[in-house]
Amino acid sequence: MIRGFYYLLLPLALLFWIGWGLKFGIWWDIGIYSVLVVLLGFSLIGGFVVYGKTN
Repeated sequence: MIRGFYYLLLPLALLFWIGWGLKFGIWWDIGIYSVLVVLLGFSLIGGFVVYGKTN
């Protein structure tokens, strides 16, 4: 179940990026980049590395 929450961060990052780009017209900015790196980093590290080893 916890691994599912980690993998839920992937579409959340994508939706955040698309929503921000459509609303403000800025697709790449340091703030967007930092939020995406954190969301994608937690998702990939948590899903694959931490909870991927349990199976």
